[in-house]
Amino acid sequence: MRNRRLAPNHTLVFDALKDAGRPVTAYQLIDALRGVGISAPPTVYRALNRLISDGLVHKLESMNAFVACTHTHAGGSAVVFAICDMCGGADEFADEAIGEQLAKRAIERGFALNKAVVELHGTCAKCTEPPLLIEQGHVS
Repeated sequence: MRNRRLAPNHTLVFDALKDAGRPVTAYQLIDALRGVGISAPPTVYRALNRLISDGLVHKLESMNAFVACTHTHAGGSAVVFAICDMCGGADEFADEAIGEQLAKRAIERGFALNKAVVELHGTCAKCTEPPLLIEQGHVS
């Protein structure tokens, strides 16, 4: 992560991503930021590109969406996202073992690996929990 000062528009986009708490598309960001005067797609995309290059935001390719980074990444670790197909939430974590395996496979194929991002799709724990049943004042 680079230690550069963010322009006001970059800060607004980053704060909107953090406030969303889940992956959002650029157009969802525009809708969220329209009230503060940001309504042009190039403005949001420029901010997202800067935030990605600074390591503050990740793009989830499978969703064409963006999410604020939740922690720092150690060199050699793969960034992994567990994406819930029901609620759209994404849990970010780093995995050094996966990163090492991917780097090893890349070297075997003569490929120079810059970074590894893995996107897992499934159902999160919240979406798999059985719903609470409320019957005549009793919760079960």
